[in-house]
Amino acid sequence: MASLKSKYQRKESELIDSLIGKGKRTFITQIQLIETSKVKDHLIYDCTYVDNGTKKQINIIAVDISDAISKVEQIVDTNIPEITANVMLGSEIYNKV
Repeated sequence: MASLKSKYQRKESELIDSLIGKGKRTFITQIQLIETSKVKDHLIYDCTYVDNGTKKQINIIAVDISDAISKVEQIVDTNIPEITANVMLGSEIYNKV
């Protein structure tokens, strides 16, 4: 895997501040697959994103990465608190097939 030049490597907080300073208020900074789910054919992703200028971190149960991003898109700019979003998207109860 190619590495970035050092001038392009900065801490997450610096990156977030820079993007907010440029007018970006909502964006995903990281999505990582962390485990398989009890829900058939689903995976658990850890997602860090900025929603209207506020950093949030949630777990998402989804079929694949596209499904995970789709679920995040549904909750951004709705003023849903991080804890509530985590229950909604990271709970097997709400993700039964």
